[in-house]
Amino acid sequence: MTDKVEARVKRLEIKLDQTIEQDHERLTRLEDVLADFIISTQNGFAKSQQEMVEFRQEMAASRQHSDAEFAKFQQQLADSRQHSDAEFAKFQQQMADSQKRMEVSQKRNDAGFAKLRQDMGYLSHRLGSMVEDLVAPSLPGILKTVVACPEDQEAVVNVRIRRRHPTQPGKMLEIDAIADCGNYVLFNETKSQLTPEKVKAFLDKLEVVRDYFPEYPHHTILGSVAALAAETSLIEYASRQGLLVLSASEGLMTLQNTPGFTWRAF
Repeated sequence: MTDKVEARVKRLEIKLDQTIEQDHERLTRLEDVLADFIISTQNGFAKSQQEMVEFRQEMAASRQHSDAEFAKFQQQLADSRQHSDAEFAKFQQQMADSQKRMEVSQKRNDAGFAKLRQDMGYLSHRLGSMVEDLVAPSLPGILKTVVACPEDQEAVVNVRIRRRHPTQPGKMLEIDAIADCGNYVLFNETKSQLTPEKVKAFLDKLEVVRDYFPEYPHHTILGSVAALAAETSLIEYASRQGLLVLSASEGLMTLQNTPGFTWRAF
């Protein structure tokens, strides 16, 4: 074998040794990496197992808590239903009691309204009787007392006159009594009891009375209020409005205005 060949063989042996050494080193590193991987995997698996155990424990505890909460909720629901049933029963009883009270109250009201209607009917009849029996017969003499009626004319009296407005058919006006003599007309309002409000309402009537009685276009219109009795303050109030005030005396209605009273023409 020549020197060249031996040298070449020698180099190849050296290179082969180096390659084998390098492969051994790589194998050693690979084994180390594999060992680390196995250890890491084992540790991770052990940790996962531990976490799974803890998770199962937490789920068990949570389920136990949920069961306890659900049982509590069911009990609360049952208690609430029982309370609601009791409250509803109480409400029904209250409604029944209220219905009974309403029925009793309705009976009282019906009796009261019946009595009121009876009283109103009696009062209306009494007022009508007072107008016809006391007021109407007294008006001619009273009218002649306050105005200059012609001596040859007798005052004409009408009672319970109802007139519809000539241009507004929906409006009605009722006057208790009217006495006319010559150029004068006396309109009367009769009440069971006089009050300032009733006097004011009659004054409002007198402001529009010509619209309902066109047959008195040029007549002088006077107003009078009548009652069985009239208080002094009411007489003074009506007198200040220019109204004649009449009250019962000795079977007829007499003038109650004080001397010096001046009537008002409407």
